[in-house]
Amino acid sequence: MLIIVDNGSGAQEISGFLRAKNAIMKPKDALNAEATGYIFSDGDPKNMEANLDILDKSGVPVLGIGAGGLFIGAAYDAEVKPMKFPKTDKLMIKKPCPLTLDMKKSITVAASCSYGFSSVPENFNVVASSPINPYAILQETENPFFIVCFNPEQGMEGRMILDNFEKFVEVWKEYHK
Repeated sequence: MLIIVDNGSGAQEISGFLRAKNAIMKPKDALNAEATGYIFSDGDPKNMEANLDILDKSGVPVLGIGAGGLFIGAAYDAEVKPMKFPKTDKLMIKKPCPLTLDMKKSITVAASCSYGFSSVPENFNVVASSPINPYAILQETENPFFIVCFNPEQGMEGRMILDNFEKFVEVWKEYHK
């Protein structure tokens, strides 16, 4: 079951796009769930410690959206700063990644985030970026952790990110029993 960690924003919308069985849980409750994967929703920075606990102990794929992605970056000492993103952004895909399968080289996404990365450590691959958002999609090189610094649940081609993550979790589950 995919567990959507409700950090305060977008969890219901994310759940509505997923086809797989899923549950929405508060951060403090999510660690004890039988999860095949986690999606950290956007939301309140006060939830960072509980999200980091899940990240540290889970051993399954994790997708961080908005602030949820910043929590993953924080676990690796990425630098976060306030940013003003446009409501829609055109991203260029730079590297292949399970999240961007079957997508064009350029995609349009929606964002309502107010923080982003000013730098990331070398263990993150930059999968997609724009002039305004140089770290729009990141993949950690040693773990199945993904970060999107936008809000795929708000529509456009970002919805394919959720679909592709769901497919990745199914494949991961099959080969990592």
